[in-house]
Amino acid sequence: MNIDNPKDKKIISRYFSIIIFMAMIGIAVLLKAMSIMVFERGYWREVAEKALSDSIVIPARRGNILSDDGQLMASSLPQYRLYMDFEVSDSDDKRRKDAQHRRDTLLANNLGQICQELHEILPDKSVAEFEETFRKGIATMKVRGRGRRHWAIYGNKRISYATYRDIMEHTFLGKHATDLGFTTEDNVERKKIFGSLARRTLGDIYASNDSAICGIEAAYDDQLRGEPGWGHKRRINKQDVLLVDQPAVNGRDIQTTLNVEIQDIAERAILDMLHKQNAGGGDARTGVVVVMEVATGDIKAIVNMNRQQNGRYFEDKNNALTDILEPGSTFKTASLLVALDDKKISITDSVDAHRGLFNFGSTTMKDHNWDRASAYGMLSVPQVLMFSSNVGTARLIDDNYKEHPEKFVEGLHRMGLATHHKIFPTGTGVPEIRYPNDKNWYRTTLPWMSIGYETKIPPINIVAFYNAIANGGTFMKPRLVSAILEDGVAVEEFEPEVLISQIASKEALADITKMLTMVVNDPTGLGAKAKSDDFLIAGKTGTAQIAQGGSTKGGGHQLSFCGFFPADAPKYTCIVSIQTKGGTISGGGTAGVVFGEIAQRIMARDAQRSVSEVSNPDATPIPAVKRGNIAEAHDVLSELDIPTSWEASASHRTEQAVWGKAENTEGKVVLTDITFDPSQGKVPNVKGLGAKDAVYMLEACGLSVRLSGQGKVYSQSISAGSTVRKGQTIQLVLK
Repeated sequence: MNIDNPKDKKIISRYFSIIIFMAMIGIAVLLKAMSIMVFERGYWREVAEKALSDSIVIPARRGNILSDDGQLMASSLPQYRLYMDFEVSDSDDKRRKDAQHRRDTLLANNLGQICQELHEILPDKSVAEFEETFRKGIATMKVRGRGRRHWAIYGNKRISYATYRDIMEHTFLGKHATDLGFTTEDNVERKKIFGSLARRTLGDIYASNDSAICGIEAAYDDQLRGEPGWGHKRRINKQDVLLVDQPAVNGRDIQTTLNVEIQDIAERAILDMLHKQNAGGGDARTGVVVVMEVATGDIKAIVNMNRQQNGRYFEDKNNALTDILEPGSTFKTASLLVALDDKKISITDSVDAHRGLFNFGSTTMKDHNWDRASAYGMLSVPQVLMFSSNVGTARLIDDNYKEHPEKFVEGLHRMGLATHHKIFPTGTGVPEIRYPNDKNWYRTTLPWMSIGYETKIPPINIVAFYNAIANGGTFMKPRLVSAILEDGVAVEEFEPEVLISQIASKEALADITKMLTMVVNDPTGLGAKAKSDDFLIAGKTGTAQIAQGGSTKGGGHQLSFCGFFPADAPKYTCIVSIQTKGGTISGGGTAGVVFGEIAQRIMARDAQRSVSEVSNPDATPIPAVKRGNIAEAHDVLSELDIPTSWEASASHRTEQAVWGKAENTEGKVVLTDITFDPSQGKVPNVKGLGAKDAVYMLEACGLSVRLSGQGKVYSQSISAGSTVRKGQTIQLVLK
């Protein structure tokens, strides 16, 4: 470019014009930014705060997980951290100094009482430790920083809502919270009410974002989660008030079939045996228990204990549903039942066990006592099961099905053993039972399959199969959740479901049940250690080598016992499975012992309940009557001809309702009025009421009610006698 050229000079001048124009725009932007930062800062801050206050998310309460009788097993509970604000804030310097003096004086004069009362409620921290915490906080007044404005007086520990209410209602600090600068920071935490009980089955969530991880929490997350609402804040009478635009829809409750007592019995029994196995030189890695109700298929307990690196046992995997292992000798029951049902064998037949050694093709099968004098010769079919003879079982199946092995496999499918039980949407094991046309079917597959090898089945399938035997042949779908509840009312129910109406003939089932009873109750049976002196138990032991890297060497053993009780009128089916290396390698001597202990405790529990529920059969039973509308209770009691004493005062009537309480005394129900006048503006005491009456009374006072649980009101979040604030939400827990 030639700058002396007039044309080029014109181009250069245009470039300079553009540069000057862009520079002016940049300067204008900077000046505007400075103006916003300095002169318009307050205005834009108000705009931002208003925008935030106009889009406040109102979280939904996550639903509860309940036991079979409505007890809380998992719930979202408020937790609180305790803080002190030692410095008063006020734009007026004189007012601030006066208020600061009052706060300092009030705290100094009552510090001893405050610390003593806090120690009584929170005994893990001494009076001296509380005093030291307060004095350190006061000392920060001399230093600029956040510590003095938000000083933790109980460290990072959180307290429950009940403890928080105790502090607020019964301590000097709580009653003078505003004057002293006592504040709390609350958040909702998901709690398992019974600690680690059924931990993996209930499942977990990420508390930070309420995201479900596993178990029932994940499987029913769409029901438990609910839907958040939104609102906005407005300053009214110098107070920020939340105005709700769209209320949150709380999550629904999930009622499980789990029984807290049976779950506890099962966990204690399996843990005791795991520790005994380790103390005896073994290395017990996993313990599984499933207890199922025969008539319904309801899972009453499910335990999955895995040993951690620190030696403790913890539920970190649902082994009962996911472990795809060779079941071992508990599978022999299925093999013999198929043969009995197909009329290939009868209970009166015998088989030669060949002193515990027999060749199938080029492979030798051995019995557990093949190298001892007790090795088996001729055995009856019941003895094959009683003594858990590998050779006897395999010969019975191989002799009768080797020409048509598909008939045997079809029998296993017919009895439900290959069913994939999707108790949870993901993470449940799929049974592996081969067919003869599979590429990995060999001459030895059939005999080894018959004794529980070369097939893989999770424990839930084994217990469901045994449950079908106990149930007279009706195969029930394993059920873990019975209902979805909203405000204590079932909105969706899951009825017991029959998967197979009859897995085998009545004759075959009667024969196999008799044989399973002999396994436990005949003194020579290998399941004798599961025996009870009080009732009959039927079941089968199992001892299987665990394959590892394609070999059974070094993998340890799976020791198991599966059966039902009482054998003559079955109520429960149970499987116990232990994975171990070393120690006592006996299904009967380990899993059988655990089974017997669980059965004994469950039957003792049921017997105690039965006795407590049965009174003089000639006497008229006096039912428990809830507090509430005793006019309705009086009508029902009169219809039942139950003696009743009642004198109702009209002053406590609300239209047709008469509010009162009931007590069972001297063979009759005494009905007494309780005061309820909504116009007084006081929160009534609704503890002991049914849900309907409690909601009626509280809504009549202008309160919004949230319910959780089933039964009678166990607790209310706003204390009785408190002043009613119209529209305020009160949480009721029912048990």
